[in-house]
Amino acid sequence: MDKVDVHVHVFAKLSDEYPRSVSGLAPADKEATAEQLLRAMDAADVAKTVLIDMGGIRIEEHRYVTHCVQKWPDRFTATGLVEADDPDPATRLKELVEATGIEGIRIGDLGDPNATCVEDLKAYPLFQCANELGININIYTGSANIDSVEMLAAAFPNLNISLDHLGVMPSTPSVVDRWGRPRFEDESLPPATYPRVLDMARFPNVYIKVSGEYAFSKKPWPYEDMKPMVEEVYQAYGPERMMWCTDSPWILEEPGYQKLVDLLDVHLPSISKDEKDKIMGGTALKIWFKKGN
Repeated sequence: MDKVDVHVHVFAKLSDEYPRSVSGLAPADKEATAEQLLRAMDAADVAKTVLIDMGGIRIEEHRYVTHCVQKWPDRFTATGLVEADDPDPATRLKELVEATGIEGIRIGDLGDPNATCVEDLKAYPLFQCANELGININIYTGSANIDSVEMLAAAFPNLNISLDHLGVMPSTPSVVDRWGRPRFEDESLPPATYPRVLDMARFPNVYIKVSGEYAFSKKPWPYEDMKPMVEEVYQAYGPERMMWCTDSPWILEEPGYQKLVDLLDVHLPSISKDEKDKIMGGTALKIWFKKGN
């Protein structure tokens, strides 16, 4: 079974050719290229990767991930960004899919966390459009939005929804550490919302990404304090809805790409080969790399 890394960021240095937003994680002069990623993938025998765009919401800010997918279509597919605050988010999403060929979007701002009706969430039109287009949704949001996540998952049972980074919905701010990685040093483990994240396994359309351990753990690799959470995810979701990923490039320097490939063997040492194959790629291939198939 091919290994599939379902959560990786790539970006070029800021330029006219590849415009993008800048941040503490991705300053203008920093790059994380596809070529660099491919070298790490090849060394670790990883066949495919889902590129998670972080360059901005404009179509032109998706140029680099689009270039990567077009140049290496057998290795990469991608997600994009659309703001729920857009005056016409559904039209923006349709335009983005047509222009770039993305297979999903990532979203964090879902709307008023106190909303009691799913149609009142400003993200609702985006989910509705994604459902019509048959593309995937990745959610990475704060803990205050857990009610909204549940409502959206229930409202769109045929829409594949992935919870990023073990479903952790941070309640504390992140910092950039000395390796240039996002870190949530004050986040409790497990978070207070975690029982509800595990309970969301009742929605057959909700998947969970096994990633982000480095960002939340209080310990160095192999992040032993994250192991109980991974075990709970396994018990709740099973390998059929778990997808392994590295969150490269943040882990390339510390602890290194191969260490993330090996991490599942540490956190779930007793699972069968078939179960491991599903988590490491089989489950991902059920919902990604569908363009042209």
